[in-house]
Amino acid sequence: MVTLGDVKNNPVLSSFITKGNEYLGVMGFTDHSYRHINLVSDLAKKVLLKLDHSVRDAELAAIAGYLHDIGNVVSRNDHGISGATLCAPILLQMGMEP
Repeated sequence: MVTLGDVKNNPVLSSFITKGNEYLGVMGFTDHSYRHINLVSDLAKKVLLKLDHSVRDAELAAIAGYLHDIGNVVSRNDHGISGATLCAPILLQMGMEP
């Protein structure tokens, strides 16, 4: 079972996050680095736990929050679509269930 810790330790995902933030910085966008994604990740998990969802669903929300801006490495436009396209094969390779 893939955890948030596994995602955070994946070097490919980490490089996408770092480069995506660099690209956004050059374009004048606000910070989208680890501070931002960790905040979103933590909040997503807390919301689901507060709403009495399962611990696993809360973990999945944390993973989604952590990865929500990863498509910025491709483009700011439609970065959600780019992110999903990038993340799906990586998560599957890591052992995430479809």
